[in-house]
Amino acid sequence: MRFSGLLFSVFCLLALPIAHAQQPKIEFSADTIESDMQGNERTGKLYIGKDRVRTDFDMAGQTLIQIVDLKAQEALIINTREKSYLRRSAGPGDTMPAPQGGAASPCAGMQNITCKQTGTEDVNGRPARKWEFENEAEGQTGTMTIWLDEQRGMPVRQIMPDGSGMEMRMLGPDKIAGRQVEKWELTTIGPDGKSSTSYQWYDPELKINIREEADSGLFRELRNITIGKQPDEIFKVPAGYEEITMPMEPDEQSDQ
Repeated sequence: MRFSGLLFSVFCLLALPIAHAQQPKIEFSADTIESDMQGNERTGKLYIGKDRVRTDFDMAGQTLIQIVDLKAQEALIINTREKSYLRRSAGPGDTMPAPQGGAASPCAGMQNITCKQTGTEDVNGRPARKWEFENEAEGQTGTMTIWLDEQRGMPVRQIMPDGSGMEMRMLGPDKIAGRQVEKWELTTIGPDGKSSTSYQWYDPELKINIREEADSGLFRELRNITIGKQPDEIFKVPAGYEEITMPMEPDEQSDQ
């Protein structure tokens, strides 16, 4: 079956304009805008439905669509020009819901991942539940530790096995496009100890970031937010589209 190199690269690089979020309770649509360090802008659309998220954007003259089904834990990438799509299991980077009130495990549904809650600690003046994650996949070792804010359910501190991590601090209330938001400072630390700072504006009603901005000039933002139920058909693959598959890795081919 034919395979699109562009679609494959997008499958690896695409990121939703929602960095951390509880599972959205309100359905809405919005325009998206992103800018790189050179000031180049890319626009698109975001649709938040019940348990589903759709992101549209243009790349290399093509309109590409990502649809994430949170309940089925499945992600699709659709190429409208080639009338084709790829399917894979959704992971924690695909806007998976955070646990509410400690009742659910944040690693529920993740393959080869187990986690346990080890207590509650203060992180920059906010109570947060501490979770330890273990990867049980063959050849994978190390523990990742995450502190989830009790009120917001989002990560406010994270330490990776290699020593890298992140930490968030709420700076206070703010307003964007008439919406009441919270401004957060995000500090990330690499394995080499070098740190960088960025900022996020979290919308408590929508339960997502509606703007993110880095000192490097990178930013992304939601604009023209329209609250309302989203039609089911926009979260489905159009009729007549062909499903394509990723090429197998060499070790997978040797097992055939």
